[in-house]
This record gives sequence, structure tokens and C-alpha cells, in this order.
Amino acid sequence: MAVTRRTGNPSAGRVSYTPVDGAAELFTPTFLDYLVRLHDEFTPRVRALRAARAAVLQRALQHGIVPALASSPVTSGSWRVPPVPADLLRPGIEISGPCSITSMFINALNPGPEGERAEGDLDDDEDSAGHRLVDTVRACHNRLAAVNRELAYTDRERGKEYRIAEGELPFFMHRERGLHLDEPEVAIDGAPVPAAVLGTALTLYYPGRAQADRGQGIYFYLPKVESAEECAWYRDLFDRSGELVPFLERAVIRAIPLVEALPAVYQMEEMLHALGPYGAGLNAARWDLKASIFEFVMADPRSVWPDRFGVDIKTTPFLANIFRRLVAVCLKRGAVPIGGMATALPSNDPDVNRAASAAIHADKVW
Repeated sequence: MAVTRRTGNPSAGRVSYTPVDGAAELFTPTFLDYLVRLHDEFTPRVRALRAARAAVLQRALQHGIVPALASSPVTSGSWRVPPVPADLLRPGIEISGPCSITSMFINALNPGPEGERAEGDLDDDEDSAGHRLVDTVRACHNRLAAVNRELAYTDRERGKEYRIAEGELPFFMHRERGLHLDEPEVAIDGAPVPAAVLGTALTLYYPGRAQADRGQGIYFYLPKVESAEECAWYRDLFDRSGELVPFLERAVIRAIPLVEALPAVYQMEEMLHALGPYGAGLNAARWDLKASIFEFVMADPRSVWPDRFGVDIKTTPFLANIFRRLVAVCLKRGAVPIGGMATALPSNDPDVNRAASAAIHADKVW
């Protein structure tokens, strides 16, 4: 059941939400005022961006007009992204998992069996998360506790304690839900809030503040973006947040779009440029990119694919060229190219681990 929090703050009175565990501690009058201001300014643009997406897809399905490279003044000239923070320049592994599942989040931040930590942690509230308000709320609490090195969890059924180990933590790469999703359990004036507005606001306001206080950068992956206009939306959201939340004025905020939609393939330079001072790099997606390609060509009888598990990036020329172009764009513009995610999981069987390691190496080096 949704509740409406009535306070002396008129903005907060416009908000209703399901009272899941931990929500009341986050949805304070001052945070709700910030959220409502972002909603009023950015939700209409979200709806327009969704309509633009739908129009591009319909042109492909109904008329066979698929996205393609277009001439743009952005692709010429010598512009570069601002200097990339040292964290994001370190080669190494970024580990990923749902930050709402506390035990998994702690394990991702801690050293592995050989005593080494990942360089970065993709603390996820998107693909690996539950897409519920309780998950987003728990993700925010866990991120804040992790930044403060206070995150702990007791698994009573297994009698196991989880705590953050001593030593330098990986840098955090926050990933919220994309522009295509709403959060139905949070409404303003009776209408659901876009999940990207809610998730980004919570992260900036709570763990982001803790990171800014410690001199850490606040880094985001931007999932499912399809155009430069969508990246401009994020740029403006970060700009406006800096105006509304004083402690963000001193924060370093950077963002890396995930190139996992076919239209984005043809706008990589434009998307980096549209992020302005927040652009840092591009991430080459795999499975979601394949799914997006299917989505745009599924009405074309000339575009029947084999089983997607048999479509290898490095041996499929047009897919390999997407990755090569992503790297070239990043090198041209001073940004960081990030390789796509490998999905092999550790096993107790050393033979399985050796095979997985060989597969990951072959996938990354070609």
C-alpha cells in the first residue's frame, strides 16, 4: 500500500510511496523536495525521449529504415573529454553484482581466494537487481554503508558473518535502472517516477555525499542509452543536481554510457560529446547489444540470425567492428574504452576455473 508523507514541505506532500523497509530513512522532506524538483523538470523529457525511441524502432519494423551513421559536426574537430580520473584509468577487473543483496555486495568488495581485490565494483541496481522499490532502497543503504566501510551482514541460516575486509576498496561504478523504466511504487501527483530519476537522485544524495566528503569520484554507468539526446538528459540532470544539492558542487561526477542498443552504435562520439564535463568513456556491451539488434531487424526476412550463442563477437565482422570503432572513438577523444562483461562464475572445480579463464582471455584478447 502506498503512503503519502505529509510534512510542512509542500513538495513532500505530492509524493506517495510503498513503505518498504528503509524507505522512511531515505525519503526525508529535504530529499523529497530534491526529487520533486528533478521530477518536474526531467520527467517530461523522459517521456519525450521514450517517444523518440519508439519512433526509431517503428521506422525499422514498419519501413525497414534501421539506424545508421549520420553526418555530424561533433565527429570533426579536436575536442576531448575532460581528464579522466585516475581510478578509471587503472587496468584491471571490474566485478559486478546486485548491491541490494548485501552478502554478494560485500563479497564483490572483498579480496578473492588469492587475496586480490578487483580494481572496480559495478554496484548494480539494473540488470542483476529485482526492479522493486525495496531493492533500490536497500541498494542505497548498502552503497552508503560500503562507502563508510560499515557494511555488514549476518546469514543466520548458515551461521556466517560478512564484513568488509581491511585494505583499499575498489572504486564504485553505480548503475541505476534505465530511462525506459518507471518505479511504480513511488508516485508524484499520482504518476510513477522514472526509475532513472529516482535511482540517480538517491545515489547522488546519500552515497554520493559520502563519496564527495572523502574526495572520491561519483561514477555512473548509463544503461540502455540510445542517443546523444539521452546523454544530454543525464548531463542536465547532473548539472541541476549540483545546483540543488550544495555538497555536489565539490563532487567529481563522471559517466560511461553502455553501448548496448543498436542506435547507440552510430552515435558513440555524439553521446560522449553530449555528456559534456561528465563524459569519461564507453563500455562495449554484448548480450544486450545482440538483443537490441534482433529487436530492430526482426521484421526483415533477410536478417535471420543463428542461435545467438553461436554469434561470436570477435569472429563476426560487423560486431567486431563495433568494438573496434568504440576503442577508436575513445582513443580519439581521450576517453576510456571498457571491454564487455564476461559471465563466467568461479567454481570449486579447478578444471572448470581453468576453462573459464581461458575463455575469458580469448574473449578479451583478439
